[in-house]
Amino acid sequence: MPESTPLAVCFGEGMVALVPATAGALEICRTFDRSLAGAEWNTAIALASAGVDTAVVSRVGDDGFGRFLTGELRAHGVDDSAIEVDADAPTGLYVKELSPRPDGTVEGTMHYYRAGSAAAALSPRTLETPAAAALLARAALVHTSGITPALSDSAAAAQDALFRDHRPTHALLSFDLNWRPALWRGREDHAKRLLGGLARDADVLFCTRPDAAAVFGTSDPDALRALFPEPRFVVVTDPAGAVAFDHGDRAQSDALDAPVVETIGAGDAFAGGFLAGVLAGLSLSGSLARAHRIATRAIASTRDHVD
Repeated sequence: MPESTPLAVCFGEGMVALVPATAGALEICRTFDRSLAGAEWNTAIALASAGVDTAVVSRVGDDGFGRFLTGELRAHGVDDSAIEVDADAPTGLYVKELSPRPDGTVEGTMHYYRAGSAAAALSPRTLETPAAAALLARAALVHTSGITPALSDSAAAAQDALFRDHRPTHALLSFDLNWRPALWRGREDHAKRLLGGLARDADVLFCTRPDAAAVFGTSDPDALRALFPEPRFVVVTDPAGAVAFDHGDRAQSDALDAPVVETIGAGDAFAGGFLAGVLAGLSLSGSLARAHRIATRAIASTRDHVD
């Protein structure tokens, strides 16, 4: 990729999603489709689809699933040169269970099989490899989420190092709250303190209203802006739309009226669209508009990412 163009780097876990060919309980599903998943990887693909040069820093296993994931990134125009391959630990995966809704859409429930995965061994050393260090040195944007520090102590240390020691001087640091209570079970108070600190240290904060209520105690966008004055951008979403702040400026937008198949991954696509707008110099309203357009592509299928 040309070194003169803005580069976005996404840091976090990639997984293989096994998605049933038909809706129903897992015990009756016989056929599953394979797909790429993982919040930061979904966002990377959304950024690339918007014309942003994008790379992922992560780890996968030395297995077929890991090779599938890196191949999918390349097929979507995302740089995989800083993804380490672990000879011992496997690539993580999850199985999606699809339940039909009366309105004709389906609701996805995720069942994770990620314990001991290659990505759980993310550590500060991951950021210090020559490939990762070179990407971070060029980055105009670095994106990560609240999932990464939940994976393991070493992954939490890696994210802390990203915020403290390896933060590019001239890059925006983007943080998507992505509250996953199952990953923090028994550590909820610690998680809320940790995630609150990361939110304050970010330049861009994304959160859904339910996640914000669970972690920060409020879902009101104006209250969240007051609670987190440090980030330049604060973006609060719900199925009906979004409210975004750029310093003291405020913009509100409604979600686009588009066919919905299943919504998992829509928030990641939305984040990618908004960040692409920011990198392109769009206004706050323009960035929201781009975010909504890209999010509609994620809700059009049972895949977690846009195509």
